[in-house]
Amino acid sequence: MTENGDDPAGGGVADGRAEHGGSVDPVWYKQRYLDVAAAGLDPLEHYLSYGYAEKRFPNPMAEIASLGEVVDASWYRARYPDVAETDADPLRHYLLYGRSEGRYPSADHEPRKVWDTRFDPAWYRARNADLGPYQDDPLEHFRRIGILEGRAANASEEDREAWRGIFDPAWYLARNPDVAQRGLNPLEHFIVEGLIDRRRPNAATILESEPVTAARIDRLKGGAFTDEVALFVTHSRNGAIKPHVAHHIASLRQCGIECALIVACDYNKVTITGAAFDIADHVFQRANAGFDFAAWAHLLRLHPELLSANALYLVNDSVFGPTHLEALERVVARVRASESDIVGLTENADRGWHIQSYFLTLKRRFLDSEAGRAFFEGVVSYAHKNDVVNEYETQLARYAMARGFRAEVLFPTPNWLDATLHNWRKLLRAGFPYLKVGTARGLVRGVETADWRAELGARGYNTSSADRTLAQLALGSLVDGVATLSNDTATDARICLAEMHTFLADGGKVVLPDVQEPVVSFIAIVDNTPERLLRVVRAFAEGDLSRTEFIIIDNGTTDDTHHVLQQLPGATVVTNVAPLPSLRAARQGLALARAGIVVILQPLHRPSSSLESPILDASHESEWAALHALRSLLPASICLFQEADPSDDAARRRTFITHRGGCLGTASVMQRREATNVLELLMDSMEQSQA
Repeated sequence: MTENGDDPAGGGVADGRAEHGGSVDPVWYKQRYLDVAAAGLDPLEHYLSYGYAEKRFPNPMAEIASLGEVVDASWYRARYPDVAETDADPLRHYLLYGRSEGRYPSADHEPRKVWDTRFDPAWYRARNADLGPYQDDPLEHFRRIGILEGRAANASEEDREAWRGIFDPAWYLARNPDVAQRGLNPLEHFIVEGLIDRRRPNAATILESEPVTAARIDRLKGGAFTDEVALFVTHSRNGAIKPHVAHHIASLRQCGIECALIVACDYNKVTITGAAFDIADHVFQRANAGFDFAAWAHLLRLHPELLSANALYLVNDSVFGPTHLEALERVVARVRASESDIVGLTENADRGWHIQSYFLTLKRRFLDSEAGRAFFEGVVSYAHKNDVVNEYETQLARYAMARGFRAEVLFPTPNWLDATLHNWRKLLRAGFPYLKVGTARGLVRGVETADWRAELGARGYNTSSADRTLAQLALGSLVDGVATLSNDTATDARICLAEMHTFLADGGKVVLPDVQEPVVSFIAIVDNTPERLLRVVRAFAEGDLSRTEFIIIDNGTTDDTHHVLQQLPGATVVTNVAPLPSLRAARQGLALARAGIVVILQPLHRPSSSLESPILDASHESEWAALHALRSLLPASICLFQEADPSDDAARRRTFITHRGGCLGTASVMQRREATNVLELLMDSMEQSQA
């Protein structure tokens, strides 16, 4: 036997012990078994005499094989730089130290949740443009490729030195006055925020684009243009124009503005449909490329005579309104009376002061100038919306003003916040005739949007077309047709939103009867999920409601909940100005419950495994009685399933509710006399549902 454990005769370890893992690695053996090293024993002799019998391993390969794992050496070094710095062998390090320290041998063995608090998917996606098939799963790219290439997991770990010679701080500050005004370090801003906004690091950076004329465009309707024209861009995936667009175009025409509708379609072979098609003076169908500025610039290339118009209105479909014709007429009158060359409705200081581009008016003095023509000649089709914002929306007014032209905003913003988002009520009350679609959709967390329909309706706007548009947007690229429940969480959430908006557009109501002696009290705690509540109530309404009462806790909601509750007359509603902890909110409902059986609804919860058999009985008499009474009141389309807590405590059981095959959520069913004690046991599941 040689010093490193190899048998020169090729027979492996003596006495046939090679079957346990092959030759002894003496260095590793002493590192692995410190008692052998401390006793000064020969590793080979110890293994042959004692180690084999004690099921010790002769070498690292034998131990790793017994674990059923594989150490990815390259990945291990990249994942753990401290190991790479010591030049340690990854396999040896993992077995001697890493495994006991909670390290992982490869990407396949490392749980994704390890990166929950460290990996920033939005930043990583913005930082790395080459994710390819991992575009929708940047974490997986980082775990399998990014780590090996030394990419950072978040902005704080990004190597600042890597930008030396690439980043131009002077140009960046001049290009982004918001950074200079805030006194921020330009490189730090770029790495932490600018990358996410797709701001350029220097003037020479080339962004992904193509000529605006590369997109197909067809004229479907219209003739010569007048001296006052609105170029109205709307996006349509399949040719169906958003329902709210027709009212907007009709209102512009009533103000004496000719409308050229540009329908940006995802597919070429579609038929343009919708009332807006008939109302518009001109209709163009264009491939969906480059967003609004590319569509406007493309039309100006095809019809340069538009550059000589007295006023050219650049408009898009991102607003609901106008609230009423008189409000728009006042705005148009102010635009016509203005001596400015560029007139917008609102401004924004995000990414530097600029006029927002959903409704811009360009007068002839700028349009027909060398500067105006050069601006639109320079427009290209960018692949990313942020590039359009950075290169065109934020730059147009600044570009014009730097060349001696005047710009004006009709509804100035008192602070740096986007008024169309954060001050939408004040804007409406100041005569602003629109509400941004994104505001109504509640796309920004923390922005209060309650009663936007009431605000628009009080000014004369019929919000049914807005809800139909919101339903269309909620479905997005889902397959056309009747929406049905889905077990895919993301898809089901969109379908649920579409159902709610369609219901509201139709003026739907679910009238809940005034029951004097209810058998069952349903308690639902609503935390900004009105679409889920509505789905559950509508499903239950298919059955017998004559012996049930609904108690709904509006737990500090800031969205469409209040409006949905108005469509549920007969429900007992408790409104909390600020959200309460789940237990307190549930107790509010219990204090009002009159039935002997109480059901606490949790619309968002889903089963952890597939549900196979409906409830047939229950192990506790009290539980059985409650479930039997509940089952007798539900429509045939609703089934109940149960998933017991491992403790098998009846009070902890969750009853899953399905409607036509899809999961509505869970119901905690209990006798009212036991409810107070049961609530304490339900806290964990209720908090999990809220999260």
